Amino acid sequence: MGHGYITYEARHDRFSDFDLWLLRHFFLEQSRALENAQPSEDTRELRKFFEAWDWLGPGVVVGTDFSPFICRSHTRWQLMLQLLQRAGDRIAGFGDDIPLSYLEEHINLPWAYFTAAQPTKQFLVDIGRICRLLGKYEPI
Repeated sequence: MGHGYITYEARHDRFSDFDLWLLRHFFLEQSRALENAQPSEDTRELRKFFEAWDWLGPGVVVGTDFSPFICRSHTRWQLMLQLLQRAGDRIAGFGDDIPLSYLEEHINLPWAYFTAAQPTKQFLVDIGRICRLLGKYEPI
């Protein structure tokens, strides 16, 4: 597998592309929940932002620049941080590992797949890295 990047305001951080694909699943799941709980243009656009992520092949994850969604809006920046917290809580809810059965049903693709349960800590650390990246530039 390759690597992909999360970008925000000309800063970036590198992640495993398959880890980004797993995170996308939880981000999308939680963006849908937020949109249902708090219907608004911002929550609709948040869902659409994560729906637009695409993994074209090893090392080619597109749509992961957070700047166009946040668009220097403090409200959208806070919404993104709320989403990241919710996704982290969801992942942490699995305990030490995300079960292989869950990965097989929700994440695995015919050409890329997990063959063992995955440690939740790894993905919680990744979410923390995204939060730190976003924290380097808080819109006013």
